[in-house]
Amino acid sequence: MSDNVILIVRHTPSRAVLRKSFFEVNNQITHRIQRILNAGQRDDDRFLGLCDDLRDEHSELTDICRDGSQQGLFPASENTMGSLRILTMMASHMDLMFLYARKNLASATYYRKEINATADEFLLLQTRFAASIV
Repeated sequence: MSDNVILIVRHTPSRAVLRKSFFEVNNQITHRIQRILNAGQRDDDRFLGLCDDLRDEHSELTDICRDGSQQGLFPASENTMGSLRILTMMASHMDLMFLYARKNLASATYYRKEINATADEFLLLQTRFAASIV
């Protein structure tokens, strides 16, 4: 072995930091959904970017949950990660509905209703998920 070996130690945040981070990201997600709903109803060009931001926040939440489950703070079950995957897919579904509404103006009302229903279901699942973590 060489004397020039550099050990890399991954810093694991404390329980308090993980819990605080979880609630901050969860709060951002809740506010982001409201902005997505508003943008979808106004046919706003920022809608797709907001959905991308939502997926990024869910990726961050996944990392927090993974770290928390390693420390025993959050439940370490497949259901936890499965719930996060479902929520990420729901964000992609809203993306598609927005694109369909733009492409097919005759059915735009239907697709906007689908976006609203998906966002409402998203908030319900997100709330249940957050409650399971607490």
